[in-house]
Amino acid sequence: MKKVEMETIRKIFSANGFPVGRIISGSKSGYRFRNPENHAIFNANIFTPEKHLVWSGDLDVTLDNENLQKICDEINEELLVTTESIGWYAESKSYVEIEKYGSFKFTPKFNFYLKRIYDGLDCVKAENMSIITSKGIDWEEIKISK
Repeated sequence: MKKVEMETIRKIFSANGFPVGRIISGSKSGYRFRNPENHAIFNANIFTPEKHLVWSGDLDVTLDNENLQKICDEINEELLVTTESIGWYAESKSYVEIEKYGSFKFTPKFNFYLKRIYDGLDCVKAENMSIITSKGIDWEEIKISK
């Protein structure tokens, strides 16, 4: 299957409600207060194995998972969702290295996505900066909501 070009990927994200820089709320704390059970990631980054960083903006994976899966299926590449700070670390890293710090993962043609299970803290070095992050230990399957 032919690989999808970066410009096309960005158009696919936008057509599915994810323009680059998307904002889901003017207040992060207010959004979390109104949606305490949702998995919101503000300033999220999305990586693919082939193109690396393909999108950044705000996500509520609880509400957005169906559209994220549609995008994943359309471009036929895994989507790895990370926090903003991992994006700072990722510039010179391989996908495998970035994947260790992913929060969510979507795989083409699956009817579930993966959510990271955390236990403890980890430290990531990004040039002269140390990023304290949660230590991912496993993945949990969550059914795509339709």
